[in-house]
Amino acid sequence: MNQMKGVISGKLESLISLIPGLSGREGIGLNEVDTEFRLHLSEKVIRGRERMQDIREEFSGDGKIGLPGQMDSSIKRLLGIYDSLKNDKYSHSAISEKFSKQELDRFYDFDMTLLEEVDRLDLMVEEIATSDGYDAKVREEIKRLEQFLNEVEELLSKRSELLKNP
Repeated sequence: MNQMKGVISGKLESLISLIPGLSGREGIGLNEVDTEFRLHLSEKVIRGRERMQDIREEFSGDGKIGLPGQMDSSIKRLLGIYDSLKNDKYSHSAISEKFSKQELDRFYDFDMTLLEEVDRLDLMVEEIATSDGYDAKVREEIKRLEQFLNEVEELLSKRSELLKNP
């Protein structure tokens, strides 16, 4: 980990410990951490999107025409978040040289928060799936998902802003 210049308080190590497959590995570089981090997040988002598509198809088959239309917005937004995460041009390794230790800590705090938020996605999608197709309950859960997506998009925007203006 000595090649992870600029990291204080073990924040990068904490982030690494939360990403399956990275915890306990030695000699890992920032490029690999960055790649695995973005891959992990984007896979969670795309699984959520695929699950939402499955739920939409189930509801369509059950004749709940209005609900699938409401889900389309969330499905499209999940794809946008997936693309943002997968194609993020700001890697941990690229920023480690231009940020101070404190700025890197703030950046890793954002990434840890982003990871926690994306982990909530599975739970939110399952709430929709297990609502038994009851229209009012599904609409409420879709509204909660849309608010959640607002939060994730805002977090991504703040992260991008932090990278532009350390």
